[in-house]
Amino acid sequence: MTMAPKTRQPRATAPATGEIKAGGIKAGGIRAGAVKEAKAAPGLTFHEKMSGYFAMGVKDPREGARIGHRTGWRLTLRATVTIPDLKAFTADPAHPGTLRGEIELPGVERRIPFHDGIFHLFAPSGTPDLTLLLYEASFSHQGQAHYLAGRKSVRDDLGLDLWPDTTTLDVRLHRGPDTRGEVTGAGVLRLGAGDLAALLLSMRARNVASPVEAARVFGAFGLLFARNLRDSYLLRPRAYLRRRERS
Repeated sequence: MTMAPKTRQPRATAPATGEIKAGGIKAGGIRAGAVKEAKAAPGLTFHEKMSGYFAMGVKDPREGARIGHRTGWRLTLRATVTIPDLKAFTADPAHPGTLRGEIELPGVERRIPFHDGIFHLFAPSGTPDLTLLLYEASFSHQGQAHYLAGRKSVRDDLGLDLWPDTTTLDVRLHRGPDTRGEVTGAGVLRLGAGDLAALLLSMRARNVASPVEAARVFGAFGLLFARNLRDSYLLRPRAYLRRRERS
């Protein structure tokens, strides 16, 4: 019995997918399932580290920062922010993403991991001239559930406040799985200039097939960020009006 000779079919190729940063495609090449992954929506991920003075037994972040400054107690948040679908993220007024990473608490030797955290960029606060950057995560330590809730308040006040507004995170630590639990500690974390540079360098586009598509993702995110800053500090100059109303 003879078999008909096989005709050689051209091998199907798939576009390389995955994370892309400025400069090209991340090493790794095409992998199994790349065609399917290419159908996923383009997104974005970046790493952010914030650290600052913190104290247990207080409820107000500023008071916690003052006590932490005297005692040397600090809390560090190392987070990876993921935006799975940048188009949906942009369309949603709350601009939601996910958060995972590690928390360093004063008096605790090891870093405590967390998953499934919450991130919001320029979320409405209910006050016309105030938007919020929210970082929230639940974690467990020694069998006890805790919830860290942090917020950056973006609002035009008198003076040059854009930098401190976007780099200062007021945090409260709650006992239990959410913010309904008792506040057991508080403090103020900050993003330094070096941390900001590291954040920008860590940005990666997700589910993109080329550097051109990655550039579109970075551009869309940058434009969203710039527009919100413009709205907060140029189109809503309410600080001067509030001052006049009080005088």
